[in-house]
Amino acid sequence: WSNTAAAYLELPAPLRKLADELWAVHSNAYDYAVKTQATEADRKHFDEVFTGTIYETEHPVVRVHPETGERTLVLGNFVQRFVGLPKYDGQKLFELFQSHITAPENTLRWSWKTGDVAIWDNRATQHYAVNDYGDQHRIVRRATIDGEVPLSVDGRSSVTRVKASKPQAAKAA
Repeated sequence: WSNTAAAYLELPAPLRKLADELWAVHSNAYDYAVKTQATEADRKHFDEVFTGTIYETEHPVVRVHPETGERTLVLGNFVQRFVGLPKYDGQKLFELFQSHITAPENTLRWSWKTGDVAIWDNRATQHYAVNDYGDQHRIVRRATIDGEVPLSVDGRSSVTRVKASKPQAAKAA
């Protein structure tokens, strides 16, 4: 897990000011299956459940945490582009900000043991699951709590721009 509040604080002042003003387009049309060695059944399930409806939302790059008031960076693999910036420039900025989030001093690597339970606040962290358990059996039970709409430093709310359901494939009789 990476602490996105700490990452924000470590940014040089000019980069914090830039981040405060930037907005990014996020989408769930991120293809996990391509990034992993997923089976065809896993890919089909992913497509039906996770991307059966495609969302595209504009979020502030810096979110004000609703409970602590901390400023946190909101990035990660769901970012498609930055609003108002050419793709190339946006990609360079994404890499720059993301490198601060994933810097070792902002990241905790958990060594799992039987019976461990982990809870984290997605409003102030970024999570990256490392597939380093070989052929060991892994059981994951995940619960996500519906939260409030992110607010920028100037008080504006995230906005859903696209919500489109994919057409269902015809089922064989």
